[in-house]
Amino acid sequence: MLDSEKVAKAMKTIRLEMVKDEPSKQGSYAHSWHCNIAMMVYDSIMSEAKFSSKELAHKIGNESATRFMKLCFEVDTKQ
Repeated sequence: MLDSEKVAKAMKTIRLEMVKDEPSKQGSYAHSWHCNIAMMVYDSIMSEAKFSSKELAHKIGNESATRFMKLCFEVDTKQ
């Protein structure tokens, strides 16, 4: 069974650590999350045979990661 108090505490801890580590700075903890999310989106987009714009896939990946980080952790990783 899910212990929502433990999950909430864990999410708060992760968010606070991201904030302390300057989330918009390259190499920060939040930035590493951002990059991993962005590359998963990029890879998914590029796996579509009809999609051939690497630049657009890269932009969409980064925008998606920025939105996720803001929504989930309340940090801005946009550079």
